[in-house]
Amino acid sequence: MKRRTKVTLIVTSCVVAVGLLAVTGVTTYHKMTHKSGATVKTGYQSYTVTTSPALSMSGKVAASKTQMLNTPTGKLQQINVNNGQSVKSGDILLTVTNTDMQEAIDNQNDVIAKSNRAINGATSALRNAQQSYNQADPEAKSALKDGVTQAQQAVADANTDAQDAQNKLVDLQNKLNVNLTAPFDGIVSVDDNTKDGLPALTMNTTEKVLQATVSEYDYNKVHSGDKVTVSGIDGTPNQTTAIDKIEQIPAEKSKGTTYYPFSAHVNENFLYGQSVKVKVPQNDLKVPSTAVYKGNIYKIIDGKASRINADVTKTGTSYIVKSGVAKDEKVVLNPDSHLKNGEAIND
Repeated sequence: MKRRTKVTLIVTSCVVAVGLLAVTGVTTYHKMTHKSGATVKTGYQSYTVTTSPALSMSGKVAASKTQMLNTPTGKLQQINVNNGQSVKSGDILLTVTNTDMQEAIDNQNDVIAKSNRAINGATSALRNAQQSYNQADPEAKSALKDGVTQAQQAVADANTDAQDAQNKLVDLQNKLNVNLTAPFDGIVSVDDNTKDGLPALTMNTTEKVLQATVSEYDYNKVHSGDKVTVSGIDGTPNQTTAIDKIEQIPAEKSKGTTYYPFSAHVNENFLYGQSVKVKVPQNDLKVPSTAVYKGNIYKIIDGKASRINADVTKTGTSYIVKSGVAKDEKVVLNPDSHLKNGEAIND
């Protein structure tokens, strides 16, 4: 009896052990499959659609128009402006004496002196002819009358020559001193460090512009009329303005990259030659590459994923969205093959 009881206990223990192992296996299987399902159905994240980052570059502030003036040759007589002075159109900036013209004036004075001597000689001859005529007998006057007439004509001719010489002298004197005038309103720059001793003058308009360049890679992202923010290196002054013009001819090359100039008007708070920071906002909508799955984007509408066939273009690690999604809308950041259309997104 004792032996049978012992055998029964052993068999019972084995059955219980097998049962426990079976229960443990089933429980473990359910836990594993449940955990796998949670990985598939949870963990989707949302992403708020934004525009592409603004293009950043540097630039300089310059006068909208700069003109180097041609200083007349000669000897400086007077300069009327200082470096950085504001002037009006027509203001006399400096005066020079034309040394070649002075020599011509001296020669013309000799001509005038000669003309005056000719007048004196002709006048004296006329006086003698007139006196001879007056003292002659009536019979002889007829022969002397022609001499008087010729003497009178000689005096007239001498006076005409003298007047012409005087007029030419006045004309030469007017050309002796040459004035350089401002061609427009603006600021004048004066450079005294020249070889000929005559200051070099440059006119700058009071109207100021931004001068910057855009690379060949971003050329199509910048357009005339686009808004642009211009600020000093320290943030001041700061102004939002519009691009006036983008050149088609490149200005420079740097490390194999071509750059194209563009300009925009800025206000008087900026300084001539000031270095500035430039930002050009972009309107393109951009999403990370992980938000596009097999050409589709899942837009989140009322908390649910809504699949749309997006018009997208790959650029680097992102996509530019051309249609189907608006700024500030939300999309699923990490869609995959398990995401169902209309599935709730608990982000």
